[in-house]
Amino acid sequence: MKDIEGKIHLVSGLPLFRSLQKKELQWVAESVQIVESKRDELLYKKGENNQSLYLILSGSVRIYIPAKGEIKEEELQVLKKGEYFGIHSLLTGEDHSHHAKTLSESRFLVLSQNNFQELIRKIPFLSTTFSKMLTKTLRNELLGSKEYFRNSVVCFIHSSPFAMNFYSTKLAEAIEEESGKKTVILRFNQQTVSDMIKSDALKQYRFKDPDKIKETLGRHYPTHSFIFLEIFPEDPPELIRTLLEESDNIVNLVGKNKPTEENPFDPLKECISEESKSNEVLYHETAIESIIDEGKLEIHIRRKAREFSGVQVGIALGGGAALGLAQVGIMKVFEEEGLALDIISGTSIGAVIGAFWASGLGYKGILPLLNEIDSIFKMLKLVDFSFPGQGLLHGKNVRSLLEKYLGELYFEDLPIKLRLVSCDITNRKEIVLSEGRVLDAVMASISIPGVFVPQPQENGKIYVDGGIVNPLPVSPLKLEGVEKIIAVNSMPSSRDTMKTNKLLNLNVLDIIVNSLYSLQYRIGKYSAQDADVYLNPILENSNWFEFWRNKEFIQLGEQVARDSLSDIKKLYQK
Repeated sequence: MKDIEGKIHLVSGLPLFRSLQKKELQWVAESVQIVESKRDELLYKKGENNQSLYLILSGSVRIYIPAKGEIKEEELQVLKKGEYFGIHSLLTGEDHSHHAKTLSESRFLVLSQNNFQELIRKIPFLSTTFSKMLTKTLRNELLGSKEYFRNSVVCFIHSSPFAMNFYSTKLAEAIEEESGKKTVILRFNQQTVSDMIKSDALKQYRFKDPDKIKETLGRHYPTHSFIFLEIFPEDPPELIRTLLEESDNIVNLVGKNKPTEENPFDPLKECISEESKSNEVLYHETAIESIIDEGKLEIHIRRKAREFSGVQVGIALGGGAALGLAQVGIMKVFEEEGLALDIISGTSIGAVIGAFWASGLGYKGILPLLNEIDSIFKMLKLVDFSFPGQGLLHGKNVRSLLEKYLGELYFEDLPIKLRLVSCDITNRKEIVLSEGRVLDAVMASISIPGVFVPQPQENGKIYVDGGIVNPLPVSPLKLEGVEKIIAVNSMPSSRDTMKTNKLLNLNVLDIIVNSLYSLQYRIGKYSAQDADVYLNPILENSNWFEFWRNKEFIQLGEQVARDSLSDIKKLYQK
Protein backbone atom coordinates (compact mmCIF):
# COMPACT_ATOMS: atom_id res chain seq x y z
CA MET A 1 0.00 0.00 0.00
CA LYS A 2 1.36 3.37 -1.01
CA ASP A 3 2.46 5.75 1.72
CA ILE A 4 -0.14 8.39 0.87
CA GLU A 5 -2.96 5.82 0.94
CA GLY A 6 -1.78 4.66 4.33
CA LYS A 7 -1.75 8.25 5.62
CA ILE A 8 -5.27 8.86 4.30
CA HIS A 9 -6.40 5.77 6.16
CA LEU A 10 -4.85 7.05 9.40
CA VAL A 11 -6.10 10.62 9.00
CA SER A 12 -9.69 9.58 8.26
CA GLY A 13 -9.93 7.78 11.60
CA LEU A 14 -9.09 10.83 13.70
CA PRO A 15 -12.09 12.76 15.12
CA LEU A 16 -10.55 16.08 14.07
CA PHE A 17 -10.72 15.18 10.35
CA ARG A 18 -13.61 12.71 10.29
CA SER A 19 -15.98 15.01 8.36
CA LEU A 20 -13.56 15.79 5.49
CA GLN A 21 -14.09 14.68 1.92
CA LYS A 22 -11.66 12.30 0.17
CA LYS A 23 -9.74 15.09 -1.58
CA GLU A 24 -9.46 17.06 1.68
CA LEU A 25 -8.23 13.96 3.51
CA GLN A 26 -5.56 13.62 0.85
CA TRP A 27 -4.44 17.21 1.45
CA VAL A 28 -4.17 16.54 5.18
CA ALA A 29 -2.28 13.30 4.52
CA GLU A 30 0.18 15.18 2.31
CA SER A 31 0.71 17.76 5.07
CA VAL A 32 1.49 15.44 7.99
CA GLN A 33 4.42 13.22 8.85
CA ILE A 34 4.24 9.87 10.62
CA VAL A 35 6.56 9.86 13.64
CA GLU A 36 7.33 6.83 15.81
CA SER A 37 8.73 7.27 19.33
CA LYS A 38 10.08 4.87 21.93
CA ARG A 39 8.91 4.65 25.50
CA ASP A 40 9.99 7.52 27.80
CA GLU A 41 11.05 9.66 24.84
CA LEU A 42 10.93 13.41 25.44
CA LEU A 43 9.10 14.97 22.49
CA TYR A 44 9.71 18.55 23.51
CA LYS A 45 10.58 20.60 26.59
CA LYS A 46 9.03 23.59 28.28
CA GLY A 47 10.43 26.74 26.66
CA GLU A 48 11.17 25.11 23.30
CA ASN A 49 9.68 26.57 20.14
CA ASN A 50 8.65 23.37 18.38
CA GLN A 51 5.63 24.70 16.50
CA SER A 52 3.92 21.44 15.60
CA LEU A 53 0.63 19.73 16.35
CA TYR A 54 0.86 16.08 17.48
CA LEU A 55 -2.09 13.74 16.79
CA ILE A 56 -1.79 10.45 18.67
CA LEU A 57 -2.30 7.32 16.55
CA SER A 58 -1.21 4.83 19.22
CA GLY A 59 0.40 4.82 22.63
CA SER A 60 0.12 7.48 25.32
CA VAL A 61 1.82 10.77 26.22
CA ARG A 62 2.37 12.48 29.55
CA ILE A 63 2.03 16.27 29.65
CA TYR A 64 3.70 17.84 32.70
CA ILE A 65 5.59 20.80 34.11
CA PRO A 66 9.10 19.77 35.23
CA ALA A 67 10.42 20.31 38.74
CA LYS A 68 12.42 23.46 39.32
CA GLY A 69 14.24 24.23 42.55
CA GLU A 70 11.83 23.57 45.39
CA ILE A 71 8.84 23.45 43.06
CA LYS A 72 7.76 19.84 42.51
CA GLU A 73 6.99 18.36 39.14
CA GLU A 74 3.31 18.83 38.20
CA GLU A 75 1.48 16.35 36.01
CA LEU A 76 -1.13 18.02 33.83
CA GLN A 77 -2.60 15.18 31.82
CA VAL A 78 -2.12 11.79 30.17
CA LEU A 79 -3.23 11.75 26.54
CA LYS A 80 -4.14 8.67 24.52
CA LYS A 81 -5.06 7.57 21.01
CA GLY A 82 -7.17 10.09 19.09
CA GLU A 83 -6.14 13.09 21.22
CA TYR A 84 -3.78 15.93 20.37
CA PHE A 85 -1.28 18.36 21.89
CA GLY A 86 0.92 21.24 20.76
CA ILE A 87 -2.02 23.33 19.52
CA HIS A 88 -1.02 26.44 21.53
CA SER A 89 2.47 26.66 20.06
CA LEU A 90 1.23 25.83 16.55
CA LEU A 91 -1.31 28.66 16.43
CA THR A 92 0.41 31.34 18.50
CA GLY A 93 4.07 30.67 17.74
CA GLU A 94 4.81 30.85 21.48
CA ASP A 95 7.15 28.52 23.38
CA HIS A 96 5.74 25.39 24.98
CA SER A 97 4.54 25.80 28.57
CA HIS A 98 5.13 22.13 29.48
CA HIS A 99 7.10 18.96 28.74
CA ALA A 100 5.68 16.13 26.60
CA LYS A 101 7.03 12.60 27.10
CA THR A 102 5.80 9.23 25.84
CA LEU A 103 4.63 6.65 28.37
CA SER A 104 4.83 3.81 25.86
CA GLU A 105 5.90 3.18 22.29
CA SER A 106 3.81 5.67 20.34
CA ARG A 107 2.99 6.79 16.81
CA PHE A 108 1.92 10.28 15.79
CA LEU A 109 0.81 12.32 12.85
CA VAL A 110 2.77 15.57 13.13
CA LEU A 111 1.64 18.79 11.45
CA SER A 112 4.23 21.56 11.25
CA GLN A 113 3.30 25.25 11.24
CA ASN A 114 4.32 25.74 7.59
CA ASN A 115 2.24 22.79 6.46
CA PHE A 116 -0.60 23.96 8.69
CA GLN A 117 -0.73 27.36 6.96
CA GLU A 118 -0.87 25.70 3.55
CA LEU A 119 -3.58 23.31 4.75
CA ILE A 120 -5.75 26.16 6.04
CA ARG A 121 -5.42 27.85 2.66
CA LYS A 122 -6.82 24.73 0.98
CA ILE A 123 -9.48 23.95 3.63
CA PRO A 124 -10.47 27.32 5.14
CA PHE A 125 -13.16 26.06 7.53
CA LEU A 126 -10.51 24.08 9.44
CA SER A 127 -9.28 27.39 10.83
CA THR A 128 -12.52 27.68 12.83
CA THR A 129 -12.00 24.22 14.28
CA PHE A 130 -8.42 24.97 15.29
CA SER A 131 -9.40 28.36 16.72
CA LYS A 132 -11.95 26.72 19.01
CA MET A 133 -9.31 24.25 20.15
CA LEU A 134 -6.96 27.12 21.00
CA THR A 135 -9.68 29.17 22.73
CA LYS A 136 -10.43 26.30 25.09
CA THR A 137 -6.77 25.79 25.83
CA LEU A 138 -6.20 29.48 26.63
CA ARG A 139 -9.30 29.71 28.82
CA ASN A 140 -8.27 26.67 30.78
CA GLU A 141 -4.76 27.96 31.29
CA LEU A 142 -6.04 31.33 32.53
CA LEU A 143 -8.35 29.57 34.98
CA GLY A 144 -5.65 27.24 36.25
CA SER A 145 -7.15 24.07 34.80
CA LYS A 146 -5.19 20.86 34.46
CA GLU A 147 -7.72 19.58 31.92
CA TYR A 148 -6.08 21.48 29.09
CA PHE A 149 -7.23 19.26 26.27
CA ARG A 150 -10.43 17.46 27.18
CA ASN A 151 -13.89 18.91 27.25
CA SER A 152 -16.74 19.18 24.81
CA VAL A 153 -19.60 21.64 24.38
CA VAL A 154 -22.78 19.99 23.13
CA CYS A 155 -25.85 22.00 22.12
CA PHE A 156 -29.27 20.31 22.22
CA ILE A 157 -31.99 21.89 20.08
CA HIS A 158 -35.45 21.01 21.35
CA SER A 159 -37.31 21.05 18.04
CA SER A 160 -39.64 18.52 19.65
CA PRO A 161 -41.09 19.18 23.13
CA PHE A 162 -41.07 15.47 24.00
CA ALA A 163 -37.78 15.41 25.91
CA MET A 164 -37.05 19.03 26.86
CA ASN A 165 -37.86 18.39 30.53
CA PHE A 166 -35.47 15.50 31.09
CA TYR A 167 -33.16 14.63 28.15
CA SER A 168 -30.07 16.60 29.16
CA THR A 169 -30.26 15.66 32.84
CA LYS A 170 -30.70 11.96 32.09
CA LEU A 171 -27.76 12.07 29.70
CA ALA A 172 -25.58 13.92 32.21
CA GLU A 173 -26.32 11.31 34.88
CA ALA A 174 -25.59 8.48 32.44
CA ILE A 175 -22.26 10.02 31.42
CA GLU A 176 -21.10 10.17 35.03
CA GLU A 177 -22.27 6.60 35.66
CA GLU A 178 -20.57 5.20 32.55
CA SER A 179 -17.32 7.16 32.67
CA GLY A 180 -17.09 9.13 35.90
CA LYS A 181 -16.88 12.37 33.90
CA LYS A 182 -18.66 15.49 35.09
CA THR A 183 -21.26 17.39 33.08
CA VAL A 184 -22.84 20.80 33.60
CA ILE A 185 -26.04 21.98 31.88
CA LEU A 186 -26.17 25.72 31.17
CA ARG A 187 -29.48 27.37 30.28
CA PHE A 188 -29.44 30.96 29.03
CA ASN A 189 -33.15 31.66 28.67
CA GLN A 190 -36.42 32.26 30.48
CA GLN A 191 -37.47 28.62 30.30
CA THR A 192 -38.99 27.60 33.63
CA VAL A 193 -37.26 24.62 35.16
CA SER A 194 -39.72 21.82 35.84
CA ASP A 195 -39.67 20.09 39.22
CA MET A 196 -38.99 16.82 37.40
CA ILE A 197 -35.59 18.03 36.17
CA LYS A 198 -34.16 19.46 39.37
CA SER A 199 -30.50 18.55 39.18
CA ASP A 200 -27.21 19.72 40.65
CA ALA A 201 -25.83 19.69 37.11
CA LEU A 202 -28.35 22.27 35.86
CA LYS A 203 -27.42 25.96 36.04
CA GLN A 204 -29.94 28.62 34.98
CA TYR A 205 -28.96 32.11 33.76
CA ARG A 206 -31.19 35.00 32.67
CA PHE A 207 -28.73 36.96 30.54
CA LYS A 208 -28.20 36.64 26.78
CA ASP A 209 -25.11 38.77 26.30
CA PRO A 210 -22.59 36.82 24.13
CA ASP A 211 -19.56 37.92 26.15
CA LYS A 212 -21.16 36.90 29.44
CA ILE A 213 -22.15 33.54 27.94
CA LYS A 214 -18.58 32.89 26.76
CA GLU A 215 -17.22 33.93 30.15
CA THR A 216 -19.64 31.55 31.89
CA LEU A 217 -18.61 28.67 29.63
CA GLY A 218 -14.98 29.44 30.33
CA ARG A 219 -15.50 29.12 34.09
CA HIS A 220 -16.79 25.58 33.61
CA TYR A 221 -14.05 24.34 31.26
CA PRO A 222 -11.63 23.54 34.10
CA THR A 223 -14.11 21.48 36.11
CA HIS A 224 -16.35 19.67 33.62
CA SER A 225 -15.64 17.30 30.76
CA PHE A 226 -18.96 18.16 29.12
CA ILE A 227 -20.93 21.38 28.91
CA PHE A 228 -24.51 21.03 27.67
CA LEU A 229 -26.31 24.00 26.12
CA GLU A 230 -30.01 23.99 25.23
CA ILE A 231 -32.10 25.83 22.66
CA PHE A 232 -35.88 26.19 23.02
CA PRO A 233 -38.64 27.41 20.67
CA GLU A 234 -38.97 30.81 22.34
CA ASP A 235 -35.23 31.62 22.23
CA PRO A 236 -34.31 34.70 20.15
CA PRO A 237 -32.10 34.26 17.06
CA GLU A 238 -29.15 36.14 18.60
CA LEU A 239 -29.05 33.73 21.56
CA ILE A 240 -29.35 30.73 19.26
CA ARG A 241 -26.44 31.96 17.14
CA THR A 242 -24.23 32.49 20.18
CA LEU A 243 -24.91 29.02 21.58
CA LEU A 244 -24.36 27.34 18.21
CA GLU A 245 -21.09 29.21 17.65
CA GLU A 246 -19.76 28.02 21.02
CA SER A 247 -20.69 24.37 20.39
CA ASP A 248 -18.47 21.51 19.27
CA ASN A 249 -21.48 19.28 18.54
CA ILE A 250 -25.10 20.11 17.73
CA VAL A 251 -27.87 17.58 18.37
CA ASN A 252 -31.29 18.46 16.99
CA LEU A 253 -33.97 16.53 18.93
CA VAL A 254 -36.67 16.36 16.28
CA GLY A 255 -40.22 15.04 16.27
CA LYS A 256 -42.05 13.07 13.63
CA ASN A 257 -43.20 16.16 11.74
CA LYS A 258 -41.20 18.80 9.92
CA PRO A 259 -41.85 22.49 10.71
CA THR A 260 -45.19 23.73 9.33
CA GLU A 261 -47.24 26.94 9.49
CA GLU A 262 -48.97 25.60 12.60
CA ASN A 263 -45.67 24.49 14.14
CA PRO A 264 -43.08 26.81 12.56
CA PHE A 265 -40.15 26.35 14.97
CA ASP A 266 -37.01 25.92 12.90
CA PRO A 267 -34.18 27.47 14.95
CA LEU A 268 -31.55 26.55 12.38
CA LYS A 269 -33.12 28.29 9.40
CA GLU A 270 -31.20 31.55 9.85
CA CYS A 271 -28.53 30.45 12.31
CA ILE A 272 -26.61 27.60 10.71
CA SER A 273 -25.55 26.95 7.13
CA GLU A 274 -26.53 23.95 5.06
CA GLU A 275 -22.81 23.12 4.82
CA SER A 276 -22.60 22.90 8.62
CA LYS A 277 -25.75 20.77 8.77
CA SER A 278 -24.20 18.35 6.28
CA ASN A 279 -21.16 17.96 8.56
CA GLU A 280 -21.89 14.68 10.34
CA VAL A 281 -19.33 15.37 13.05
CA LEU A 282 -20.78 18.78 13.92
CA TYR A 283 -24.50 18.20 13.38
CA HIS A 284 -26.82 15.28 14.04
CA GLU A 285 -30.59 14.81 14.17
CA THR A 286 -32.17 12.47 16.72
CA ALA A 287 -35.77 11.35 16.23
CA ILE A 288 -36.51 11.62 19.93
CA GLU A 289 -40.28 11.28 19.58
CA SER A 290 -39.95 7.91 17.82
CA ILE A 291 -37.35 6.73 20.35
CA ILE A 292 -39.72 7.47 23.23
CA ASP A 293 -42.75 5.94 21.48
CA GLU A 294 -40.83 2.72 20.84
CA GLY A 295 -39.71 2.46 24.48
CA LYS A 296 -36.03 2.78 23.58
CA LEU A 297 -35.15 5.91 25.56
CA GLU A 298 -33.04 4.18 28.23
CA ILE A 299 -31.04 2.24 25.63
CA HIS A 300 -30.57 5.43 23.59
CA ILE A 301 -29.39 7.45 26.62
CA ARG A 302 -26.84 4.81 27.62
CA ARG A 303 -25.49 4.55 24.08
CA LYS A 304 -25.16 8.32 23.73
CA ALA A 305 -23.48 8.57 27.15
CA ARG A 306 -20.86 6.02 26.21
CA GLU A 307 -20.41 7.60 22.78
CA PHE A 308 -19.89 11.10 24.22
CA SER A 309 -17.64 9.81 26.99
CA GLY A 310 -15.29 8.02 24.64
CA VAL A 311 -15.67 4.72 26.51
CA GLN A 312 -17.31 2.73 23.72
CA VAL A 313 -15.77 -0.68 23.14
CA GLY A 314 -16.07 -2.18 19.68
CA ILE A 315 -14.89 -5.36 18.01
CA ALA A 316 -13.97 -5.84 14.34
CA LEU A 317 -14.56 -9.37 13.05
CA GLY A 318 -12.68 -10.23 9.88
CA GLY A 319 -13.11 -12.88 7.20
CA GLY A 320 -11.60 -16.33 6.84
CA ALA A 321 -14.60 -18.62 6.19
CA ALA A 322 -14.29 -21.65 8.51
CA LEU A 323 -11.14 -20.19 10.07
CA GLY A 324 -13.33 -17.35 11.30
CA LEU A 325 -15.31 -19.73 13.51
CA ALA A 326 -12.63 -19.03 16.11
CA GLN A 327 -14.56 -15.77 16.59
CA VAL A 328 -17.38 -17.83 18.13
CA GLY A 329 -14.97 -18.89 20.88
CA ILE A 330 -14.05 -15.25 21.44
CA MET A 331 -17.75 -14.38 21.68
CA LYS A 332 -18.19 -17.14 24.27
CA VAL A 333 -15.41 -15.70 26.47
CA PHE A 334 -16.91 -12.20 26.30
CA GLU A 335 -20.29 -13.56 27.39
CA GLU A 336 -18.82 -15.62 30.22
CA GLU A 337 -16.81 -12.64 31.47
CA GLY A 338 -19.75 -10.26 31.20
CA LEU A 339 -17.91 -7.97 28.78
CA ALA A 340 -20.54 -5.99 26.88
CA LEU A 341 -19.82 -4.41 23.50
CA ASP A 342 -21.18 -1.13 22.19
CA ILE A 343 -20.72 -1.90 18.51
CA ILE A 344 -19.63 -4.75 16.24
CA SER A 345 -18.33 -4.53 12.69
CA GLY A 346 -18.01 -7.60 10.52
CA THR A 347 -17.08 -8.74 7.06
CA SER A 348 -17.62 -12.13 5.39
CA ILE A 349 -17.81 -14.84 8.11
CA GLY A 350 -17.35 -12.02 10.62
CA ALA A 351 -20.65 -10.59 9.35
CA VAL A 352 -22.44 -13.85 10.20
CA ILE A 353 -20.96 -14.11 13.69
CA GLY A 354 -21.38 -10.37 14.25
CA ALA A 355 -25.09 -10.66 13.44
CA PHE A 356 -25.59 -13.43 16.01
CA TRP A 357 -23.56 -11.48 18.57
CA ALA A 358 -25.31 -8.13 18.03
CA SER A 359 -28.78 -9.70 18.01
CA GLY A 360 -28.39 -11.24 21.45
CA LEU A 361 -28.57 -14.79 20.06
CA GLY A 362 -24.92 -15.09 21.03
CA TYR A 363 -22.87 -18.21 21.59
CA LYS A 364 -25.74 -20.53 22.50
CA GLY A 365 -27.82 -19.16 19.63
CA ILE A 366 -25.22 -19.91 16.96
CA LEU A 367 -24.52 -23.51 18.06
CA PRO A 368 -27.67 -24.94 16.37
CA LEU A 369 -26.51 -23.35 13.11
CA LEU A 370 -23.07 -24.91 13.45
CA ASN A 371 -24.65 -28.30 14.17
CA GLU A 372 -26.29 -28.11 10.74
CA ILE A 373 -22.89 -27.92 9.00
CA ASP A 374 -20.76 -30.17 11.24
CA SER A 375 -20.02 -32.84 8.61
CA ILE A 376 -18.95 -33.02 4.97
CA PHE A 377 -22.28 -34.58 4.03
CA LYS A 378 -24.27 -31.76 5.65
CA MET A 379 -22.07 -29.22 3.92
CA LEU A 380 -22.84 -30.81 0.55
CA LYS A 381 -26.52 -29.95 1.09
CA LEU A 382 -25.58 -26.30 0.82
CA VAL A 383 -24.01 -26.77 -2.62
CA ASP A 384 -26.21 -25.36 -5.41
CA PHE A 385 -24.13 -25.09 -8.57
CA SER A 386 -24.58 -22.15 -10.91
CA PHE A 387 -23.65 -23.08 -14.52
CA PRO A 388 -23.25 -20.85 -16.38
CA GLY A 389 -23.35 -17.95 -13.99
CA GLN A 390 -21.51 -15.28 -12.03
CA GLY A 391 -20.26 -17.74 -9.43
CA LEU A 392 -19.88 -21.47 -8.79
CA LEU A 393 -22.71 -21.44 -6.23
CA HIS A 394 -26.07 -19.67 -6.26
CA GLY A 395 -25.96 -19.26 -2.47
CA LYS A 396 -29.73 -19.87 -2.14
CA ASN A 397 -29.22 -22.85 0.18
CA VAL A 398 -26.87 -20.85 2.38
CA ARG A 399 -29.44 -18.07 2.53
CA SER A 400 -32.20 -20.49 3.49
CA LEU A 401 -30.05 -21.83 6.32
CA LEU A 402 -29.23 -18.37 7.69
CA GLU A 403 -32.83 -17.22 7.29
CA LYS A 404 -33.95 -19.73 9.93
CA TYR A 405 -31.98 -17.74 12.52
CA LEU A 406 -31.66 -14.19 11.17
CA GLY A 407 -34.74 -13.84 8.97
CA GLU A 408 -36.74 -11.48 11.19
CA LEU A 409 -33.89 -9.28 12.40
CA TYR A 410 -33.50 -5.64 11.40
CA PHE A 411 -30.55 -3.38 12.21
CA GLU A 412 -32.82 -0.88 13.94
CA ASP A 413 -33.93 -3.47 16.52
CA LEU A 414 -30.53 -4.90 17.50
CA PRO A 415 -29.44 -4.40 21.14
CA ILE A 416 -25.84 -3.88 19.97
CA LYS A 417 -25.00 -1.59 17.05
CA LEU A 418 -23.91 -3.57 13.99
CA ARG A 419 -22.00 -2.46 10.89
CA LEU A 420 -21.44 -4.98 8.06
CA VAL A 421 -19.04 -4.43 5.17
CA SER A 422 -19.66 -5.27 1.53
CA CYS A 423 -18.19 -4.17 -1.79
CA ASP A 424 -20.00 -2.50 -4.67
CA ILE A 425 -18.44 -4.51 -7.48
CA THR A 426 -19.32 -1.94 -10.17
CA ASN A 427 -17.07 0.74 -8.69
CA ARG A 428 -15.03 -1.40 -6.25
CA LYS A 429 -16.01 0.82 -3.32
CA GLU A 430 -16.53 -0.24 0.28
CA ILE A 431 -20.15 -0.20 1.45
CA VAL A 432 -20.98 -0.16 5.17
CA LEU A 433 -24.44 -1.62 5.73
CA SER A 434 -26.38 -0.47 8.82
CA GLU A 435 -30.05 -0.34 7.86
CA GLY A 436 -32.80 -2.72 6.83
CA ARG A 437 -32.85 -6.50 7.04
CA VAL A 438 -29.76 -8.01 8.63
CA LEU A 439 -29.95 -11.19 6.51
CA ASP A 440 -29.70 -9.20 3.28
CA ALA A 441 -26.59 -7.42 4.57
CA VAL A 442 -25.00 -10.69 5.72
CA MET A 443 -25.53 -12.31 2.33
CA ALA A 444 -23.98 -9.28 0.61
CA SER A 445 -20.96 -9.46 2.91
CA ILE A 446 -20.25 -13.20 2.44
CA SER A 447 -20.60 -13.42 -1.35
CA ILE A 448 -17.02 -14.33 -2.30
CA PRO A 449 -16.43 -13.38 -5.97
CA GLY A 450 -16.23 -16.46 -8.17
CA VAL A 451 -17.65 -18.68 -5.42
CA PHE A 452 -21.10 -17.15 -4.75
CA VAL A 453 -23.32 -15.29 -7.19
CA PRO A 454 -23.14 -11.55 -6.32
CA GLN A 455 -26.11 -10.10 -4.43
CA PRO A 456 -28.27 -7.64 -6.43
CA GLN A 457 -29.71 -4.75 -4.40
CA GLU A 458 -32.94 -2.78 -4.62
CA ASN A 459 -30.92 0.27 -5.66
CA GLY A 460 -29.61 -1.60 -8.71
CA LYS A 461 -26.14 -2.09 -7.25
CA ILE A 462 -24.41 -5.47 -7.03
CA TYR A 463 -22.59 -6.30 -3.80
CA VAL A 464 -19.93 -8.92 -3.12
CA ASP A 465 -17.79 -10.06 -0.18
CA GLY A 466 -16.66 -7.13 1.96
CA GLY A 467 -13.27 -8.75 2.47
CA ILE A 468 -12.30 -7.57 -1.01
CA VAL A 469 -11.99 -3.99 0.21
CA ASN A 470 -11.86 -4.29 4.01
CA PRO A 471 -11.01 -7.76 5.36
CA LEU A 472 -10.58 -6.47 8.93
CA PRO A 473 -13.23 -3.74 9.39
CA VAL A 474 -11.63 -1.50 12.01
CA SER A 475 -12.32 1.67 10.03
CA PRO A 476 -16.15 1.52 10.38
CA LEU A 477 -15.66 1.53 14.16
CA LYS A 478 -13.33 4.52 14.01
CA LEU A 479 -15.80 6.39 11.83
CA GLU A 480 -18.39 5.82 14.57
CA GLY A 481 -16.06 7.46 17.06
CA VAL A 482 -15.09 4.25 18.87
CA GLU A 483 -11.80 4.71 20.72
CA LYS A 484 -11.39 1.23 22.25
CA ILE A 485 -11.16 -1.44 19.58
CA ILE A 486 -10.49 -5.19 19.49
CA ALA A 487 -9.63 -6.62 16.06
CA VAL A 488 -9.92 -10.32 15.18
CA ASN A 489 -8.03 -11.37 12.07
CA SER A 490 -8.59 -15.00 11.06
CA MET A 491 -6.75 -14.69 7.76
CA PRO A 492 -3.73 -17.03 7.43
CA SER A 493 -0.35 -15.49 6.72
CA SER A 494 2.24 -16.90 4.31
CA ARG A 495 3.89 -18.60 7.31
CA ASP A 496 0.77 -20.59 8.21
CA THR A 497 0.56 -24.11 6.79
CA MET A 498 -2.91 -24.71 5.34
CA LYS A 499 -4.56 -27.73 3.75
CA THR A 500 -5.54 -28.07 0.09
CA ASN A 501 -9.13 -28.75 -0.92
CA LYS A 502 -9.42 -32.18 -2.59
CA LEU A 503 -13.20 -32.34 -2.19
CA LEU A 504 -14.79 -33.30 -5.51
CA ASN A 505 -11.65 -32.11 -7.25
CA LEU A 506 -12.79 -28.48 -6.91
CA ASN A 507 -9.29 -27.11 -6.55
CA VAL A 508 -10.45 -23.97 -8.35
CA LEU A 509 -12.07 -22.93 -5.07
CA ASP A 510 -8.72 -23.08 -3.32
CA ILE A 511 -7.15 -21.02 -6.08
CA ILE A 512 -9.82 -18.33 -5.78
CA VAL A 513 -10.11 -18.21 -2.00
CA ASN A 514 -6.43 -18.54 -1.10
CA SER A 515 -5.50 -15.89 -3.67
CA LEU A 516 -7.92 -13.53 -1.97
CA TYR A 517 -6.70 -14.43 1.53
CA SER A 518 -3.08 -13.77 0.58
CA LEU A 519 -3.91 -10.14 -0.16
CA GLN A 520 -6.48 -9.78 2.61
CA TYR A 521 -4.08 -10.87 5.34
CA ARG A 522 -1.70 -8.05 4.46
CA ILE A 523 -4.49 -5.47 4.33
CA GLY A 524 -5.86 -6.81 7.62
CA LYS A 525 -2.48 -6.46 9.34
CA TYR A 526 -2.38 -2.84 8.22
CA SER A 527 -5.87 -2.17 9.60
CA ALA A 528 -4.91 -3.84 12.88
CA GLN A 529 -2.52 -1.01 13.76
CA ASP A 530 -5.57 1.07 14.70
CA ALA A 531 -6.77 -1.53 17.20
CA ASP A 532 -5.96 -1.62 20.92
CA VAL A 533 -6.08 -5.42 21.11
CA TYR A 534 -5.23 -7.65 18.14
CA LEU A 535 -6.22 -11.33 18.04
CA ASN A 536 -5.03 -13.65 15.25
CA PRO A 537 -6.41 -17.17 15.89
CA ILE A 538 -5.18 -19.57 13.19
CA LEU A 539 -5.64 -23.34 13.53
CA GLU A 540 -2.68 -25.15 11.97
CA ASN A 541 -3.35 -27.66 9.18
CA SER A 542 -6.86 -26.39 8.65
CA ASN A 543 -8.54 -24.65 5.74
CA TRP A 544 -11.34 -22.29 4.87
CA PHE A 545 -13.87 -25.02 3.92
CA GLU A 546 -13.65 -27.15 7.11
CA PHE A 547 -16.76 -25.88 8.86
CA TRP A 548 -17.29 -29.33 10.39
CA ARG A 549 -14.25 -28.72 12.60
CA ASN A 550 -16.09 -25.91 14.37
CA LYS A 551 -15.36 -27.26 17.87
CA GLU A 552 -11.61 -27.03 17.24
CA PHE A 553 -11.89 -23.50 15.85
CA ILE A 554 -14.06 -22.39 18.77
CA GLN A 555 -11.66 -23.89 21.31
CA LEU A 556 -8.77 -22.02 19.68
CA GLY A 557 -10.74 -18.76 19.80
CA GLU A 558 -11.43 -19.27 23.51
CA GLN A 559 -7.74 -19.88 24.18
CA VAL A 560 -6.62 -16.80 22.24
CA ALA A 561 -9.20 -14.61 24.00
CA ARG A 562 -8.21 -15.96 27.44
CA ASP A 563 -4.54 -15.31 26.68
CA SER A 564 -5.34 -11.64 25.96
CA LEU A 565 -8.07 -11.24 28.58
CA SER A 566 -6.10 -8.87 30.81
CA ASP A 567 -5.52 -6.50 27.85
CA ILE A 568 -9.17 -6.73 26.86
CA LYS A 569 -10.37 -5.93 30.37
CA LYS A 570 -8.18 -2.82 30.48
CA LEU A 571 -10.42 -1.36 27.78
CA TYR A 572 -13.34 -1.50 30.21
CA GLN A 573 -11.61 0.42 32.98
CA LYS A 574 -12.90 3.95 33.62
